[in-house]
Amino acid sequence: MDDPILNIISISKDFVFHHQEGTRIEVLDDFSMKFFPGQATILTGPSGSGKSTLLRMIYAGYRIPKGKILVRHQKTLVDMATALPSLIYDIRQHTIGYVSQFLRVLPRVSALDTVIEPLIARRMEPRKAKQRGRQILECLRIPENLWHLSATTFSGGEQQRINLARGFAAPYPILLLDEPTASLDPENRRIVMQLIQDAIQAGSCIIGIFHNKSDQKEIAGRVIDMSQILCRTAEV
Repeated sequence: MDDPILNIISISKDFVFHHQEGTRIEVLDDFSMKFFPGQATILTGPSGSGKSTLLRMIYAGYRIPKGKILVRHQKTLVDMATALPSLIYDIRQHTIGYVSQFLRVLPRVSALDTVIEPLIARRMEPRKAKQRGRQILECLRIPENLWHLSATTFSGGEQQRINLARGFAAPYPILLLDEPTASLDPENRRIVMQLIQDAIQAGSCIIGIFHNKSDQKEIAGRVIDMSQILCRTAEV
């Protein structure tokens, strides 16, 4: 088996609610796991079990107070817990993609420019970037007459597909997906599932939150029930 592209070592995470008399909620405790190229990992569990927290910690969106998150970035192992912001930015451009539940864009930026931003950040020639952007927008059935408009004017479902188009426009060795098929109609769900399968076949390590049982079955990846993680690690 290949070396892991992502190695999580003994991470812990809790949240303190100062407006509620300092209430502390422990989400992860001494959690470790390895992830490999071409592998899909499905995160399940009820709300509050730590699924999105884990994704955000991998992406360095949350502080990592304990443990290590080692990412293989351009043949070098980098600890996301201690990496400088400039290096984290580079990792996000080239190694870790993240499709969140919410689209965050500038109001005056067109949908097409939003989708190709990761490609431009990689210094792809603009003509080729736009060609790829048009291809993925067509794939996700965004009407061409909307491409020049800001995605802030789109419906919720269209915004979700713009978010997905942006996430899949460029290949990433690690791709984090936070409920990518939620609220999609059957045809768009089928398209997104095919994009995920294509990414896995190309060698991407997919880590995603999927509540739909048919999605889990179709992906056929390793399933991690996050509601069991805290209880299990606490017993070790």
